[in-house]
Amino acid sequence: MKLKLSLKSFPAALALACLVALGAMAPAPAAAQKGGYKLVGLGPAGLDLTTPRQLKAIEEADIVFCRPETRKMLESRIDFSKKKVIGGDTLIFPYYGKACPKGQEKKKTRWGKTCEEFHQKQAEFVSMVKKAVAGGKKVVMTTGGDPTIYSPGIWTVLALKDLKPKVVPGLSAFNAANAALKAGLHDVIITAPFNKKGGEDSLESLATHERATMVIFMPRDMDKVLARLAKAYPAGTPVGAVANAGSPDKQKVTLGTLGDIKQKLKDKKNFRTILYIGKMMANSQYRAAKKSKGKGKFYLVGVGPGDSDLATLRALEVIKKADIIFANRRIKELFAKELAGRNVIEGYYRLFPFYGRPCPKKGEQPKRRERMSCEQYHQKQAEFAARIRKAVAQGKIVAQLDSGDPMVYGPCNWILTELKDIDTEVVPGMSCFNASNAAIGAGVTEGKKSHSVLLASGWSVEQMAKQKATMVLFTMRTAFQKFVDALSKHYPPDTPVAVVVKAGYAAEEKVLRSTLGRITQEVGNQRLPFQYMLYVGDSLTNTKPY
Repeated sequence: MKLKLSLKSFPAALALACLVALGAMAPAPAAAQKGGYKLVGLGPAGLDLTTPRQLKAIEEADIVFCRPETRKMLESRIDFSKKKVIGGDTLIFPYYGKACPKGQEKKKTRWGKTCEEFHQKQAEFVSMVKKAVAGGKKVVMTTGGDPTIYSPGIWTVLALKDLKPKVVPGLSAFNAANAALKAGLHDVIITAPFNKKGGEDSLESLATHERATMVIFMPRDMDKVLARLAKAYPAGTPVGAVANAGSPDKQKVTLGTLGDIKQKLKDKKNFRTILYIGKMMANSQYRAAKKSKGKGKFYLVGVGPGDSDLATLRALEVIKKADIIFANRRIKELFAKELAGRNVIEGYYRLFPFYGRPCPKKGEQPKRRERMSCEQYHQKQAEFAARIRKAVAQGKIVAQLDSGDPMVYGPCNWILTELKDIDTEVVPGMSCFNASNAAIGAGVTEGKKSHSVLLASGWSVEQMAKQKATMVLFTMRTAFQKFVDALSKHYPPDTPVAVVVKAGYAAEEKVLRSTLGRITQEVGNQRLPFQYMLYVGDSLTNTKPY
């Protein structure tokens, strides 16, 4: 069945497509019970990296599964006195969906439990939640970071699928580490140093994507990981390591090259470290030197991908204290309440074209059409930087608000390079990637034969698709058919696909699920809205994560 879509009617048409063709978006019956289950991501570190949407979900809950330290962190914002709080069930994911190894059913493995004991705890949890929801109770489980990236809680969404569970997006340690490094990223490979049987996404094979930055979670045996990378990358390849990303008191950043990073990380604990390797690390504007107090400061603030309740408390606090705020019209509208009566300046958004590059010679044509000439961009960039420098020199707090994660395909992170001589800070923001993950409700790092997820664009889709791992495509006006054609060269027609429209906008967010072989027919030939993400890979339907 071919669907006719238009820009004006797209949300309704897309919802209809999911209903009729796929049965994936059926609205809840009018007489539906009031109970429900939500998996809530709380960010990587501290209360100030949580969001109002997360806190509201917990505030409205009758039963909260969370660790004691999480409850303590939240108590200044949430009254737990009338809630049932249960600890100890947030780390019972091992062996979910899998049979116990023969002969080891009663052998204690992780956290002092046997496989059988994990299965029993999982069954008890599912039974408890289903009973509570049937009784009209609202239940949440909290988890750190993004609940869809190497998450110990994503199994609950699979186990409780008949309850139509919701995932509340959370800031990942990846987003927080991006902000710490101050390095603008384009194509990204998020992975970990372990191998799945039959998988094709080892560190060595992923290293073939020269333009991409590899981001390695959980490099616990750092020496071993670095030795593997040394076989695939030149010794001079830039490397960055961020420990305890997002924690103001504990966060540590180390920069170097593959040839010297081992020595620089010597004697440092690596349990909460994320390792970055790739050419883009050479652009990191992180500086260890402390700035003197009392002077002005510039903040590049990520405010999330959708509604204002996906901005972190840290971002909202910077907005509150800023003397001058630069924001585009859309952000001004989304944050109308927070920006009311403030000194907000428009006209300096998306100024990255031609930054740091000479203008084309007379008669030469730029590679892509822009809204201004190269000379006009250079003039506007200089004007913007001068205004910020002047204000900071006067002791003022200046904030540039940017959608999503400002360090991933961000149009504003060029300013960090330009302002490297003054005090700057990046406030991490949730990406449309994180919000889209939550909308899909699947562990994007949990493919059947893959533990990696590749972030790519129209410029890199074909090269990155060779990996056959889960891919998340930032579409950015690239023709939809171009993506399908490129992906079809490497993935079979029955590969699961999802299109997420307006991720993070609670009233408008839509998900269309299909397969690579059917998606073109179901979407039709009409142009999709600008704000959509394209997912491909078996992690979208894998029922046996971990």
